[in-house]
Amino acid sequence: MNATEIDTINSQQHKNSPPAFKLLIFMALFMVTGICFLLFLGREKARILGQTITELDIQPLWNTIEPITPDRMAGKVVVLHFWGYWCGDCVKEYPEFIKVHQKFSKDSSVLFASVSCPKSDENKELLTFYTKKFATINGGDELPFYCDPAEYSRAQISKLMTSGGFAYPTTLVLDGEGRVVDIWRSAITGDTLEKAIEKAKGTLGKS
Repeated sequence: MNATEIDTINSQQHKNSPPAFKLLIFMALFMVTGICFLLFLGREKARILGQTITELDIQPLWNTIEPITPDRMAGKVVVLHFWGYWCGDCVKEYPEFIKVHQKFSKDSSVLFASVSCPKSDENKELLTFYTKKFATINGGDELPFYCDPAEYSRAQISKLMTSGGFAYPTTLVLDGEGRVVDIWRSAITGDTLEKAIEKAKGTLGKS
């Protein structure tokens, strides 16, 4: 193969390969889109903070017989944690939630509601079975578990959002008046949740 043939092959390969600037443009667009999405989520979160959530239908599922009522919530920091045993991010996050619950388990000013959500149209009996199985395997069998039987609570929270619907896991921290102190629509760390709880505790009795 002579030099001319080699140059011809290299030229053809260059023509067939995507130009580098196209790749750069794609990467830039991807980054801009991601930044815009994060900014949107930030604005949406800022809009939700401070809003009041009092209409909930959170019923006992396992390890408790008491529903989450306005009377139980009044004057307390409330942690609402909506998750599913079938949700990968929820499974990864749950050990963090257990640690935080254990830390505040004897603190009467903090109320935890771990709301187990079904994958589909599972009845309460099946949801209890899978929740208990998950909790037993993952060391959370001492936690009180709840359910949102008609998805009413999730619907009320979704009304506060302008996009994306309801995501799992979703965690909210409410102050003693039922106002949203913080909200996450994704998995979070125990440290993040703990800081939000301490922040909310600092507001108790100041309204």
